[in-house]
Amino acid sequence: MRWILPCLIALLFGGQSFGQRSVRDSTLSFASLGAHVGMQYPFANLSERFGYGGIAGAELMIKNKKNFTIELEYGYIFGSRVKEDTILQPLLTSQNFIVNREGEPADVFLAQRGFITYLKVGKIFPVFKANPNSGIHATVGFGYMQHKINITEASQKVPQLIGDYLKGYDRFTNGFLASQSFGYSHFSDYKLVNYYIGVEFVEGFTQNRRAINFDTGVNDPTKRMDVMGSMVFRWYFPIYKRQPQEFYFY
Repeated sequence: MRWILPCLIALLFGGQSFGQRSVRDSTLSFASLGAHVGMQYPFANLSERFGYGGIAGAELMIKNKKNFTIELEYGYIFGSRVKEDTILQPLLTSQNFIVNREGEPADVFLAQRGFITYLKVGKIFPVFKANPNSGIHATVGFGYMQHKINITEASQKVPQLIGDYLKGYDRFTNGFLASQSFGYSHFSDYKLVNYYIGVEFVEGFTQNRRAINFDTGVNDPTKRMDVMGSMVFRWYFPIYKRQPQEFYFY
């Protein structure tokens, strides 16, 4: 794995140094760190388990002089809207609550937790002649998706919801994903004004990885299609080479 990133950099830059001219003068090659936040919406099988939530993460992007890009991205997904809320049904009393070991009602909270990580390739299509490094940015990619129902019982007094027992209820799911995105990327001579705003979709080809679901008493081998759409805002921090062997971070 150690050789992948150097090879990608060599492929993109073709032995040429980062541009030293204004981003408004010509198309430049450079690397960029980024951070993003957004809203994520579930579709297909994912929508049967969760409602809408949030996404936040980071990425490394490399752009060459032909405006082709390669991005390595990680996104943490989270939310408080869990639709598949019958997983703890076997633990409920006739009064419809869970009792802890002291005979008191327990406060149990369900949430969405997970992440996506993937490699994307794309291209920026300039729409304003005054800035050839900015424009419509389209990408496709592939990677990995993982999610589960996070179960929290703060008192830690419900034996069935402590330690490894939680794994029987959390619907831990993962698998391969494909991704597509379409938005606008802007890079300017104002070094802190570099951003992306757009729509991104991932399709997860996933499966429940637990040996058994305690609430049903059986294994779930069903192949899932977990689709997630996101409205994302990303802030870039480009790395430009100004002098030999010196880099400046913005």
